[in-house]
Amino acid sequence: MGLSLNMESQTPLYQQLMEEIKRKIDIGEFRYGDKIPSEPEFMNMYSISRITVRKAVEELVTEGYLVKKQGKGTFVNKPKLKRKIENVLSFKNACIACGMKPSHTLVDRKIINPGVDEKNFLNHGSNDKIIFTQRVLSADGDPIMLENNYFPIKGFEFLLEEKLDSSLYTLLNSKGIYPAGSETCTLELVRATAYTAKLLHVSLGEPLFYMIANITDSNNRPVHIGRQYIVGSRYIFNLP
Repeated sequence: MGLSLNMESQTPLYQQLMEEIKRKIDIGEFRYGDKIPSEPEFMNMYSISRITVRKAVEELVTEGYLVKKQGKGTFVNKPKLKRKIENVLSFKNACIACGMKPSHTLVDRKIINPGVDEKNFLNHGSNDKIIFTQRVLSADGDPIMLENNYFPIKGFEFLLEEKLDSSLYTLLNSKGIYPAGSETCTLELVRATAYTAKLLHVSLGEPLFYMIANITDSNNRPVHIGRQYIVGSRYIFNLP
């Protein structure tokens, strides 16, 4: 006897099947790397047509829940990292919350002249030089984010000596610096350039989230400006 979808519902059967597959992923019945049932198996399980199954699976592939492997079948994709857009949540904690292992690779670090935004936010209008760091942040070995951070030099000189191969906020906390929130935060969709595509292991032109945040501490003092390029297929932002 097959499992049942609601044939009387106004919700199309393929959407019902999509939600059922998502539910099985959420509760761990379908885990990352598992091969899901074939089209004939789904047809038999739910007494539905091949067209219905195919449309549901294709939609879930597009949304990133499933991935097709040529000649092998369809598998549960790696989970997406989740983060509330207003939260100052470290990448490490976001990974741990999703059961994934974080890693951090330093790409660049140098002292630079500030642009207008950096001068106004970090230096209170002065032209003092600032610290720039760039890292690739990965989850379970897969690049997720190209992190570009800008810091005032005063009070952050230690960033020029540290390895920066672990959580930035854990390091800042150890120095008595506690990022507390975003003075401003914007999020937009951009396309991967040749440079970002190479570092994030994505195709040229792939959609990326581009997030800019001016981070302050609990006393509203500037900590850093973050400009992050995030692989859109691997990340979910929850709105407050």
